[in-house]
Amino acid sequence: MSEKPKYRIAHVGINNENSEEAYALTKVLCDLFGVEPNRDGPNNIFAGDLFEVMKHSRRGAHGHIGLQTDDVEAAMADLAAKGITFQEDTYRYDENGKIRFVYLKQEFGGFQFHLTK
Repeated sequence: MSEKPKYRIAHVGINNENSEEAYALTKVLCDLFGVEPNRDGPNNIFAGDLFEVMKHSRRGAHGHIGLQTDDVEAAMADLAAKGITFQEDTYRYDENGKIRFVYLKQEFGGFQFHLTK
C-alpha cells in the first residue's frame, strides 16, 4: 500500500476588489507579521511567503488556500477517491510532463484550494 500524501499550507490567498485594496492589505500584513512584500504581479502581490494578496476576487468567495504536497498527481488521486474533482484548465506541468499545480473545483468555507509541488 502506498503512503498517503502529506499536505502543508503553502499560503493563504485573500481576495480584494482592486489593486488599491490589495496594496493596502499587503502593507498591513507585512507590518503585522514582519515580512516584506514580494512577487508583485498583475493579479497578486505576496506578503512574504504567507499571504497571496489578490488584486481581484475571481477564486473563492474569500480567496484560496494553497496546499503544498510532494506529488500533486498522487494527491489528486487521493482526493478524487474522496469525490473531489479538478479544474482541468488550471493544470500546470513540470518539465517531465507531471502535473505540478491544479485547483480543486469545490469550494470550502468560502475558499478554493489548489495543490502545488
